[in-house]
Amino acid sequence: MPRDDIGFVLTWGARRSLSEQNRQPVGLGLFMKFALGVAVGIFALCGAGGVSAFQMGQTDYTKAETKVVRLRDNLNLIQIKTPQDLNNILVLSGTEGYLLVDHPEAVANPIVQKQLDAMGKRPVRFLLNTHWHYDHVGGNEIYGPDATIVAYENVRTRMMTAQKPFWSPAPIGPYPERAWPRITFRDSLTIHFDGDDIEMDHYANGHTDTDSVVYFARANAADVGDIYNARGEDLAAGLDMVGIATSLAAVLAHINDDTIIVTGHSQPSNRKDLAQYLQILNATIDGVRRGIAAGETEKEIADAGLPAIWAPWFAPLKFSGGHDFMRAIYGSLQHTNALNQ
Repeated sequence: MPRDDIGFVLTWGARRSLSEQNRQPVGLGLFMKFALGVAVGIFALCGAGGVSAFQMGQTDYTKAETKVVRLRDNLNLIQIKTPQDLNNILVLSGTEGYLLVDHPEAVANPIVQKQLDAMGKRPVRFLLNTHWHYDHVGGNEIYGPDATIVAYENVRTRMMTAQKPFWSPAPIGPYPERAWPRITFRDSLTIHFDGDDIEMDHYANGHTDTDSVVYFARANAADVGDIYNARGEDLAAGLDMVGIATSLAAVLAHINDDTIIVTGHSQPSNRKDLAQYLQILNATIDGVRRGIAAGETEKEIADAGLPAIWAPWFAPLKFSGGHDFMRAIYGSLQHTNALNQ
């Protein structure tokens, strides 16, 4: 597969994270195409690294490094760092048990359960899915028989049938019935658990057509799944970049300066950084929109790469490239993206 001269990772499907040791991209790359000819990828540049693709079942959890980060009161973040990725599991703990947001592949459960047991041997009462991707719903079949799984309605639909996204060489699912969400919603839903009010909202298609944002009112935290990553880390992409911008604007309006923003695969973030990211993203989308109106082709827009306004987001690292990220925006504006991603 070809490589690109890019200094960051584009998040799509089963994404990968930056190395926390040297803050340089992990040596891997993957180029894949949208249905109907719109291409986007998960890729990274590493000086000595080769190109390899990571799919379901290829994350090496035997080399995982795990830590628990206390965010506030009874809200903790379990971080599982493997050579391929960083997976975050948000945990609200109380006398009744645990409420989890997301869970990586099922094979990682012994790691997750060990950390939960260290907090106190209590049952998992709720498991919330931010979207349908395998690295976020892996706990469903484990906890599903006893816990209540909650998600946006399209998560259940996708898990009930075989999915064939462009980034996976083999179909994903269908999952066993015990893994299907038992409670689904269309716009918004609130769970009252352990003294907190946990609100789930679906705003728009974005990373997938199954996205939810999860808010914790008392803890003042928001889990945005894979529609955003912290400053200087992977660029979050998806089937609808305009939808991602719409969702992030709604998040920005919902939270305050003290809100902790949790993502699926990066370090925690904050409202100030989100505001800067959203401004840059919207300006980039507007630039692509103007280019399309002026008759520029997908290739011309993609080859131009990221505009210079992205430099502050990656500073002090330098950035280059952005070919596939710009192509993703082009595909979103042209409405040529397949929904099953």
